[in-house]
Formats: sequence, C-alpha cells, structure tokens
Amino acid sequence: MSYTITKPTEPSLHLQRVDFESIPIIDLSKLHDATFQERQKLAQEVDRACTQVGFFYIKNHGISEDLINGVQEAARRFFSLPEEEKMKIYLGNSKNFRGYSPLYGEKSSNPDLEEEALDKPPGALSEAFDIGYELSGDMQKGPDDRLPPDTFGLLGENQWPEESIIPGFRATYLQYFAEALELSRALMRIFALALGQKEDFFDSMMRFPGVTSRMLHYPPQPVQGEEIPGLAAHTDYECFTILAQDSVAALQVLNNKGEWILAPPMAGTLIVNISDTLSFWSNKRFKSTIHRVANLSGEERYSIPLFFGVDYDSTISVLENQVSEDNPPCKQPFKAGEYVRWKLSKAYIGYGGEPAGKGKNA
Repeated sequence: MSYTITKPTEPSLHLQRVDFESIPIIDLSKLHDATFQERQKLAQEVDRACTQVGFFYIKNHGISEDLINGVQEAARRFFSLPEEEKMKIYLGNSKNFRGYSPLYGEKSSNPDLEEEALDKPPGALSEAFDIGYELSGDMQKGPDDRLPPDTFGLLGENQWPEESIIPGFRATYLQYFAEALELSRALMRIFALALGQKEDFFDSMMRFPGVTSRMLHYPPQPVQGEEIPGLAAHTDYECFTILAQDSVAALQVLNNKGEWILAPPMAGTLIVNISDTLSFWSNKRFKSTIHRVANLSGEERYSIPLFFGVDYDSTISVLENQVSEDNPPCKQPFKAGEYVRWKLSKAYIGYGGEPAGKGKNA
C-alpha cells in the first residue's frame, strides 16, 4: 500500500530517495553463524536492502516477543500517567536530551533538506520519553566500569519516573535496551562486511556507543481527512534505527516516485532503517531514507525505536573504497557526537526553556 504526495516534491527531496514498492524481510538466523561464508551471504542481502531501500524488516532477531510486548505495555502505562507527573521528568530539565517531551515538542530535520523543502508543522503530533546509554543497560559492562568524558554533553544520567508511580518500568525498559544494544553490535559487524571492511572494523568504536531509545505515543489524527504528521518527514541521525511497532500501521517511507510506502507491523519482526552517519560512511551508497509517521487509524499508536550510533568521540569519515573519481566524498570527516548534538539541538522545541506548546502563541 502506498500514499502519493499531494503537492509537487521539491528537488532537494530526491537526494536520498530510491525506487522501491515494498520493504524487504531479512532472516537473521545466521547472524551469529560460526561460518564466515554464511555471515557474508547475510551481509550481501543486507547490502542490497541498504542500497535499494534503506529499510528492512528483520526476523529471528533474538529478542523475545514477551520482552517486546512487555516494553510496549510499559510505554502505554507511562503515557497514561497524568501530564503533571510526566512533566516532572521534562526533557528540558536535562542537559543531554533525556526525559519526557510533550505533544508538539519535536521538529524533524534532514541533512539534505532545506528548511523550506517541507511544510513545517508547529511540532510533532506525538509525545515521547527518551533515554540514553547507561552502564546498567549494557551487558558488556560491569560494576567497575565508568563512562568516558562527556565531550559533547550527550552522556550522563537518565531521568526516570519514580518506581512507586510505575513499578517495574525502568527494569523492563533497560532489559529491552540491553538486548537491542547487543543485537545492534552484531548488526554493525554485518554492515562492516557489506561495506567491504573486516568484520571487526567498527568494534573499537562500540565501547560506549552513542545509543538512545525512546517511547513514542501517537494520538489519532484530530481532524478526519487531514494529514497532520505524528512525526514529519525526516531521516535519523545515527548509524541505524531498530524499531518495535505496535499493531497500528502508520510508518511511511518515501520512494523515488514520490509515494509514501506503508511499512505495516509484521508479527515476529522489527524494522531496521539506515541513518545519516552510516550513510555518510558509505558515501551515501547506503540510503538514509526519508520517512514519517501519520496515524490515520483512529487508534492510539505506540512505538519504540532504538537509535544506534558509534562512540561519540569516533570520527565519521567516508570509507576509501566507497570513493571514486566520479563519486567524491559526500562529506568531510566529523565527530559522531558533534553531529548528533547539532541535530538534537535543532529538533526539540522549547528545549532548556519553557515547555513546547505552553508559550503565548500555543
């Protein structure tokens, strides 16, 4: 199923778009296979999905359905709390973009889109709860480990609701975070092979990875027949995103024909999409595809993305084997944390000040 854009698409929107009509499904049962040949075959399949679509479903990914259902239920419980309770952990109180963001509290952006390329709504028709990397959510860390220096203001404490208010919430979310983090590290080894590198190419950049996760609640559209984005057209910032959806179809992916291709929930799968920094590493051979959320179902929608990035002090530089005389580097080298900090500072409305939607023009 697809949705066609109702207005002409500006030329700048074509930069990261490719021609596809469906989103592939990749079986990860060979992800940890002892045979390098099997992992290489998987990498070739991933490469096709990354270069042709930039999105793919994954099955046999190793995270139990019970845990996924549990963290989805935790999201429903959190967003059902009174607004004043959620605002106790307002994102604007955090120096590192963690906490609760109310309705209309986020803008969307894309490195290849001019500000005028899209109709800009006042903010996203969604509310969110964001967490970042913490040692207790990393299976590879122990009690003696410490976070590295916070050069970019992106590390540090998460804000959590009180245990007495929502029992078990933190433990459930961190368990999902930890398992999705391990899956992400394994996927990065496959991406390395797909990019023509040694399997361990990214390993040294994943000690304290720049990984964040968020719970999202998308209310139904308030006006029938009018599309108000739950999250406007954008690309993600880091290497890739792993998305756990509920049963409500609302995620749409933009193809080269100017059609919004629906990415409906599929039982037993998660969705992976390529994000900006991995696309830059590949010299944009991997597509950081434009996508959006439009909840036209008339139902509440909940989703939980995990955004995986390398250590914030890692240098992102176009790989030499992705460059040719006809295809020069798309971007100069930069620090991962510098880029993510810049993108986040542009994304949140009212960050560090008055909560979004509470101003005199709201």
